[in-house]
This record gives sequence, structure tokens and C-alpha cells, in this order.
Amino acid sequence: MKLIIFPIVFLLCLTACKDLQQVNVTNVDSFTFSKVSMKEIEGELQLKIKNPNSVGFSIYPSEFDIIYGDISLGKAKLHKRVHIGANTEKSYTFKLKTNPENLNVFDILKLVNSAGSGVIQLKGELKVGKLLVRKKYPVNYKDKIDLLNN
Repeated sequence: MKLIIFPIVFLLCLTACKDLQQVNVTNVDSFTFSKVSMKEIEGELQLKIKNPNSVGFSIYPSEFDIIYGDISLGKAKLHKRVHIGANTEKSYTFKLKTNPENLNVFDILKLVNSAGSGVIQLKGELKVGKLLVRKKYPVNYKDKIDLLNN
């Protein structure tokens, strides 16, 4: 039993002593809709994430509030774990699926007929971790995107 507990405690001590810098969302490279209806909205969000740490992490299933223009699209969930490399700034594609419970018909029509660019806003937390160590980083990001060119 000591052979199992000692390595785990040792690893926790090593990771707890090292200061971890914050992992940041630096850009929304693209945001595309694959399905828009009153029952669900599906899309892909390509985020550029910067990891300034010398250790790679995984992003665990996280949840964001998505706002496009003045339309709240509801909560979008990242369902799959994604690995972030050490000392990198790279784009990662997330599949989003949300239930637009508060959207009305006019919001759906505005969304479908939106011609050109608009502002997308992400609010939520990135759940990041490695082995047994997990940390949440706040995300509050705004960017102007063009839906027609994505």
C-alpha cells in the first residue's frame, strides 16, 4: 500500500510547488453554425488558446454562455476533452451544442439572416488539468467575426 501512496503524494507535492500561469483564450478564429432551429443550435468554435506553462494540459468538458450580437444563444457545452501542448499558442476546434431555451422566432430569423459581421462573446470557465490537479480559469472574451467568411 505504501508503494502506491508514496508516488501519488510525491507527484502532488511536485505539482503543488510549481506556480502555474493562467491559460488564456487569445482569439476566436472562426464560429460556424451547422444547425439552427428552435430546438437546438449546433456549431463549431475554433479558439486560439495560449498555454505559457512548460507542462501540457487537458481542457475538460466546460460550459460557456454564447452571445452573438445582442442574441443570447444560451449555454454551450464542450463535451470532449482536448489536450493543450506546453508553451504553445494554437487553435483548437470545439463542437458546441446548445438548447436555445430563451430564443424567440425573431431572434432565430435575425441569426439566420445575419449578413456580415457581428460581435461574439464567450463567458464561462475553462476547466484545465493534468493527472489529479485541476484548475478553473475564467473566460470573458469578445471578438468581431464575419459569419459569411467562416
